[in-house]
Amino acid sequence: MVLNFDVRMAPRNHAELKKLVEAVRSASMADETFWLEWKSDLDLNPEEKSDKSGRAHIARAIIGFANRIPDRVSGFVEGYGFLLAGVSPEDMNGVEQHDITELVRWIQPYVGDVIRWQPTYVEAEGENGIVSILVITVDPPRWGDPIHCMRKQAPSPQPGKSIPEAAIFVRRTNGTTDRATAADIDALGERLTRRTPSLNLNLKILSGAATPVTCPEDEVSSWLGILEKEALESLREHQQRTKRSLMFKASAIYVDPFEIPEERSPEQYKEDVKDYLAECRAKLPEAINETAAAILEPVVLRLTNLTDTPLLSVQVVLHIPGDVRALEPEEALHVENEAFLQALPSQPRYGPTRSPLLGALSQGYAGIRHVQAGPSIEIDNSGSALIHLSPVDLRPGRYVDLDPFVLVTGADSGESITAEWTATSINMDGSVTGQMPIPCRDRQSFLRLFAAIPSSD
Repeated sequence: MVLNFDVRMAPRNHAELKKLVEAVRSASMADETFWLEWKSDLDLNPEEKSDKSGRAHIARAIIGFANRIPDRVSGFVEGYGFLLAGVSPEDMNGVEQHDITELVRWIQPYVGDVIRWQPTYVEAEGENGIVSILVITVDPPRWGDPIHCMRKQAPSPQPGKSIPEAAIFVRRTNGTTDRATAADIDALGERLTRRTPSLNLNLKILSGAATPVTCPEDEVSSWLGILEKEALESLREHQQRTKRSLMFKASAIYVDPFEIPEERSPEQYKEDVKDYLAECRAKLPEAINETAAAILEPVVLRLTNLTDTPLLSVQVVLHIPGDVRALEPEEALHVENEAFLQALPSQPRYGPTRSPLLGALSQGYAGIRHVQAGPSIEIDNSGSALIHLSPVDLRPGRYVDLDPFVLVTGADSGESITAEWTATSINMDGSVTGQMPIPCRDRQSFLRLFAAIPSSD
């Protein structure tokens, strides 16, 4: 059975590590690979104090993961290596949990203090209840790293199983950790002497701009007045129809069998209209955001790789200070030439209503249905706008257009706003930072924004 785990990103928190544990339990014995090793049982503090085989196994695995070649491993779990103890495809009985500080003290003498590794325990449902799984995470190898070896001899009670000081181990693609061959030493020597390439990227605006949207109180009051007039129109029409019907004989009045009579008094309906207007006011900011996301032209950025190295999982993070909101663009679909703001409550109506059965047969779609356009991005609008754009891969000298996003600003934004950006890549050290001006369109009120919706009044 193939390992059921998403290798595009490295697991970092407890929940993600638990998914890796569960994936190993459901895997086959052939699924160990160059980034993943497991051990069903591992005794790090045996009764026989001279037996260091459990600690030596962890040290051997850490050294093997650390001696990998960056280009060969960066496309899987961001280049990290993982050793899991207490779980295998055959069983999940867990291991004895030790203090992390004590565990590090046991392993550190064998691996030294250059390799970056981190132990943690994950609790999972084992064969007989909750068990602890030891997870050792080894950081991705980098160009310029030294050749790692055992820093101390690891004795074993089994003849010929002791590991001598200076032993070099490498992790193979078939999931084994072996003593390094001459070819492995050559590759690690090249890794040691190879100059670390520097990250070099260009980011520019391809299209779009920020839009200042105003929301003055006089326009809000005017807008609510229009909504109130529209809502009370059905009451006025109902009262006129009732007045006209009294002018005819009862036998001449047509009774619709599918109508449900209105049970509210005019006064009760007017109170419902007041509640509707209060809800409209409360949801106005949300309605502005939804409308802007569906109507305004989004900002599109173009990222170019200026190096001669393929870049993997390049992520751009934008920070735009000030009164700015970033929104994911949405596509507005209009049906039957009717469009209403989805965030706002439905407008009340006075008078008889149609039977739910008949409505289910005849009712069409109404309003704007919002469909997310393009890949998801991560946006944080608490205070300033912080945008994490989706990671992309870039060949040397090539460019890619990043996820679009809509920017809405306050009234006093001027001709442009400044975005601070940072870009990183999982297969190259360092980061690129810069500033980029984003132009602002002419200021417009929320009423003008609403009026831009096709088929709306």
